[in-house]
Amino acid sequence: MATYTRAGSFLLAAELAKDPFGSLNRGVQPAGAAFDKHVLIRLFSDELFQAGMGTRAADIEKVLPLLGNSRAFGQNYRYEGGKAPVCVCDYVPGRSLGQLIEKAQMEQLPFGVDHALSVIQGVAQAVVQMHSKGLTHGLLSPHSIWVSFEGAAQIIDAPYAAAMKSYLPRATGMQTWLAPYLQLQGATPLQQDLFGVGAILYELLTFKKLPLGDLQGAIASATLKAAQEDGPVPAEIKAFLTRLLVPGNPFNSVESFNAELERVLYDGDYSPTTFNMAFFMHTLFRDENERDGAAMKAEQADNFTAYTAAGEALRSGATRSQHIEGFDEEEAKKGKNRIALIGAAAVVVLGIGGYFLYSAGKSKSDDANRAALLEVERMKAELAQQKADLDAQASAAQQKTQQIQQQLSTTTSAAEKAALQKQLEDQQKKQQELEARKQKVAAAQQQTEQKAEQIAKVAKVEPPPPPPAPKPEPKPEPVQQAPTPAAPTPAPTPAAPLQQAPATLTESPATVASRATPAIPARARMGAAWGPYREVTVQLRVFVDETGRPLKVTILKGAPINLGFDDAASNAAMQSQYTPAQRNGQPARGTVELVYEFKR
Repeated sequence: MATYTRAGSFLLAAELAKDPFGSLNRGVQPAGAAFDKHVLIRLFSDELFQAGMGTRAADIEKVLPLLGNSRAFGQNYRYEGGKAPVCVCDYVPGRSLGQLIEKAQMEQLPFGVDHALSVIQGVAQAVVQMHSKGLTHGLLSPHSIWVSFEGAAQIIDAPYAAAMKSYLPRATGMQTWLAPYLQLQGATPLQQDLFGVGAILYELLTFKKLPLGDLQGAIASATLKAAQEDGPVPAEIKAFLTRLLVPGNPFNSVESFNAELERVLYDGDYSPTTFNMAFFMHTLFRDENERDGAAMKAEQADNFTAYTAAGEALRSGATRSQHIEGFDEEEAKKGKNRIALIGAAAVVVLGIGGYFLYSAGKSKSDDANRAALLEVERMKAELAQQKADLDAQASAAQQKTQQIQQQLSTTTSAAEKAALQKQLEDQQKKQQELEARKQKVAAAQQQTEQKAEQIAKVAKVEPPPPPPAPKPEPKPEPVQQAPTPAAPTPAPTPAAPLQQAPATLTESPATVASRATPAIPARARMGAAWGPYREVTVQLRVFVDETGRPLKVTILKGAPINLGFDDAASNAAMQSQYTPAQRNGQPARGTVELVYEFKR
C-alpha cells in the first residue's frame, strides 16, 4: 500500500506543479477506509499564508455556489481554511498552462495560432461567465489555467482569486511575478481581466512574457513560435491583442468582447478544435499521462484504514512514493544481478529479462497509440454528426429561401415586398454561413484523417527482438564427471561466464557531493506551533539520474506536524548536488537517503 500526507480532509498523493501561489497536487478523497475519488488540491505558499489566506473561508465559500457546475471552472469545489488552507476540486488529468508553456518552449515543440486560440476560447468563456455572475478574477496568469490531457482549458483558481488579489500589497514576491499580467491601471474590472487574457495570448504566441512598458511596440514586433523559425503574428491577431492590451479602444462590455472573439475564432483562417489541442497535450505530456494513469489505478485500489480516525495514530507519516520511469526496471535488474548472476545461466536470464522489459515498454506505447486512435474515431463520429446536422440545416434553409422567393414574386404590397426582401437577404446570409461552417467541418474531417495516418505511422514500430536462445553449454555435472580427460569441448566452456559474472556486480551507490541546508518554514518560526516537539526529523530518498541530477524526492518518514517541514526538506534535497551511481564503470541511476533535523 502507498502512503500519503494529510491536507485537511484530503490525502496528498503527488505534487504536480509548483507556482508563485503554492502548489497543485493530485489527491485522494477517501470514504472511510475505501477510495472515493481523485481531487486536485491547491496548497498555498508561505507568503500567502502569512498574508492571511487561512482567514478568508467565509468570503471564498460565498463564491463557490455562484460558479455552479460549469466546465469553464473546476467541479465540486471545497475550501478549508485555518492553519493549512486548501482549495479542492474534482481531478481532471492534465497540467497547468504554465507547465505547458515551459515544456513546449524547452522541447521546442511548435505551438500554433490554432492551439493558442483553443486555450483562449476556454479562458474567455470562464471570464465571461464570472462577469455575468457579478464576479471578477483580477489575477489571471498561466498558473490560473488547467489544461486537460483531452485539450479543454478551464480557470481553476476562480473561487479564491479575489482573496489572493486582496493580499497582493503584502505578498511582494507574488506581486513581482504577476507584474506582466497586471499592467492596466485605472480600468474597469472587466478590462483588467481581459488584459490578463491578452497577456496570456501574447505569451502563448511568442513564448515570452509580456514586457513591461511599451505594449504597442511589443505587439508590433511580436514573432510567432508556430514553427521552428520565427514568423510574424497575423495582422488580425495583432489587432485583437491591441484591443485587449492597449488603452484607447477597449472592450466596454462582455457582449462586445464576445462578438469580436467569435469573429476571430470562426471567421478567420483558423480551426481551434479541442481535438487538435488534445493531440498536442498527448504529444507533449505523454510520459506524464502514462505515469499519472498508473499511479491513479494504484491509488484507487489502496486501503485507507490508516487515515481513518481510528487508524490515524498508527500512521507513519510518509508521503506517497512517486514512480520514476525506468527506475523500477533498473532496481529490478540490480536485484537480479545480486541474486541470480551465476555462470552462463545469468546471461540467459538477463537476455530474457531485457526482452520482457522491451515488451513492457512496447505495450505502454501500444496502449497510448490505441487510446489516440480511439480518440480519432470518436472525433470522426462527432464530425460526421456535425456534417449531417449542417446538411439538414442547409436543406431547410434552401427550402425557406425558395418559399420567400415564391411569396416575393406573388405579393403586390410594397411594404410586404420590403419585408420579404429583408427576410430573403437574411436567409441568404444564413445559407452562406452554413456553407462556411460545412467547409470548416470538411477541413476538420480531412485534418482528422491526417492525424489518424500520423498515429498509424507512429504505431508501426519494429517488432521486439526474439528472446536470445540459450547457448548449448553443458551442465556442471558432466564437466565434473567427464569420462575422459581428452574431451576438449566441455572443460573450457563454463570458464568464460564464470570469470565474467563478477564483473556485472561492480557497482557503487549515488552520493551527496554538496548538501543544501533547509530553511525553517515560515509557519514554524513561532515555537508555540511546534507543540510538544522540540525537534522534528524528516527522512527521505532522492532519485538521482546518470548525470547526478536529482529527479524526485520521496518522503520515507515525514514530520509529525504539518508546518511545512516535509516541503523544506524536499526543497533542500532537490537543491543539493550529487554524484551518480556507478554500474560496471558507467554512470547509472541510483538513490540517496537523507535525514534532515529541525530544532527550535
